[in-house]
Amino acid sequence: MNDLSLTINGKTVSASPGMSILQAALSAGIAIPTLCFDKTLESTGSCWMCIVELKGKNRFVPACSTAASEGMVVETENPELHDMRRQSLERIIDLHCGDCMGPCELSCPAGCNIPDFISEIRRHENGEAIRIIKETIPLPGILGRVCPAPCEDECRRHGVDEPVSICALKRYAADRDMERADRYVPEIPEKTGRTAAVIGAGPAGLSAAYYLLALGHDVTIFDANEAPGGMMRYGIPRFRLPENVIEKEIEPLRQMGARLRMNAVLGRDITIASLREDFDAIFIGIGASKASLMGIPGEDGPFVASGIAFLRDVACGKTVHPGKSVLVVGGGNTAIDAARTALRLGAEKVTILYRRTRSEMPANQAEIEEALAEGVRLHLLAAPVSIASTGRAAAITAVAMQPGEPDESGRRRPEPIAGSEFTLHADTVISATGQQVHCPAEAVPGIALNPNGTLSVNAETLECSATGVFAGGDCVTGADIAIRAVAQGKRAAYFIDRFLKDLPAEEHTTPFNSSYGPRDKAPAAFYERTPSAPRVPVPELEPEIRTGGFMEAVTGFGSADAITEAERCLQCRCKAIETCRLRDLAAKYLPDYTCRQQEHPEFSISATPDILLEREKCVDCGICVRTLEACASPEHPDYHKLAASCPTGALSEPLVNR
Repeated sequence: MNDLSLTINGKTVSASPGMSILQAALSAGIAIPTLCFDKTLESTGSCWMCIVELKGKNRFVPACSTAASEGMVVETENPELHDMRRQSLERIIDLHCGDCMGPCELSCPAGCNIPDFISEIRRHENGEAIRIIKETIPLPGILGRVCPAPCEDECRRHGVDEPVSICALKRYAADRDMERADRYVPEIPEKTGRTAAVIGAGPAGLSAAYYLLALGHDVTIFDANEAPGGMMRYGIPRFRLPENVIEKEIEPLRQMGARLRMNAVLGRDITIASLREDFDAIFIGIGASKASLMGIPGEDGPFVASGIAFLRDVACGKTVHPGKSVLVVGGGNTAIDAARTALRLGAEKVTILYRRTRSEMPANQAEIEEALAEGVRLHLLAAPVSIASTGRAAAITAVAMQPGEPDESGRRRPEPIAGSEFTLHADTVISATGQQVHCPAEAVPGIALNPNGTLSVNAETLECSATGVFAGGDCVTGADIAIRAVAQGKRAAYFIDRFLKDLPAEEHTTPFNSSYGPRDKAPAAFYERTPSAPRVPVPELEPEIRTGGFMEAVTGFGSADAITEAERCLQCRCKAIETCRLRDLAAKYLPDYTCRQQEHPEFSISATPDILLEREKCVDCGICVRTLEACASPEHPDYHKLAASCPTGALSEPLVNR
């Protein structure tokens, strides 16, 4: 029989008799969105996503089950079709229930694929685990030790018992990699011949350098200090982050070709103008290394030191004698680190003075617990108002505080209680009330600054007011956690790469994400299927041992503990996230759609050794039923093919088979 001729989107298309409109379009390279279509199966047109318009007939038909005919004129895209597909998709998604991405990876500032790297640890595949981690976090040995773990705060395991020890598992994978002679280093593409200067060897700068190197660019890192690491080296004590770990984390960058130039101060040894002459792009990643003032009389006295300066002196090997009695002012990680360091330097009594309650302390809760176990004392709801010298020590006048009305942070503002003044004495007072970015305008001429001294950047691309100059980390956000600096370094590398390749600065698109809802608000059956299993304690030295020196306090998981802890992961990330048609369609037709939280009383997840069924992810497309009907032996189907055919991940292979 002769071929048919029809018109699709103004293009003449030939089709064999019996071909559907969809098949004819595909043969001509014209894409039509589909959800329930499988080219190996008979089409039913059940989802109506492939709906097209027959011009001149005012008819809308599913392209997958409508036969092409001679002279047919078809339109596959127009505003009316777009709206009809959007409405169909809304109905489908409102009945769909499941996590595309796990709440843990959504809450990780760097977007680390946490479920998959934990899955690899569970399978004893530590090499694959570190590869996955380094797609988003190039310093996992460091971050696995010092990150406050916002991912663990959102772990769905909260709905069963305790969150998974994600950071400890990340550290485990990194430590195993550091033990290897053939460490993981990403494959470097052919060199581009373009160059980038990175100012600052902290988490933002090292991350930007890592990903720029991985993209084939030449990178030179400049830093004002004697050794790379930034505040990770000079602001975090060795009992939390050993120096050899920092060195091992930086070694892969050296292997990738990074050049490091130390003792290079911006504005003195290097300038933006000179770097622009020598490099094609610049990234500024200066950290928040300036201590905030307490704003009280006497804070510049002889017995007062800033927490940053105190920790830096110890990190640099200077002899520091804080005396027998130390008072630390502040409630953040720097305050905790300074207090624990003072104990190790011989102080007999170390007290942290904080103006709010313990639950409002911004320091990592685990670090607070360790400090208390070591003997640090907390004096809460109190604040200093002045410091005086008694000749041999400091006399601190403080006042008791009480919670007032909530402030901009949502916490109740501490207010002084009239007439509650009291006096404390200490050999050393350590001020740890905050950190600021120190980037004077004269060091970055031509680059706009914000009123708080941070660099003004394009929120999307992180490019400064000067073309080709980008910035990220603390110098943009203000003092923040290292993982957010890492995320900004990676983001900047993406846009620097596009700049170096003369490509448009395309925005990062946020993919559609279906969700069960808040961390412990998934359907009850989701949690009931999981037996309670206690969180595996991360091994650490006894307090009386670790306070005797600067050996690492937390020793980390061994292989057996890591695997046991990895097995606690609920694996919330959808197994079909990379191939899900529903997610792709939602990204196009429902870019700003938020899934409604609904009750799912018949929610179920069931598994056999061969197949995992998550019924609430099913959109009743019928592909699995038609696959079984077409199977030569329906009672013994090809489970791999069956799982692969599902367009939404409702059917997948169990974890042990992948």
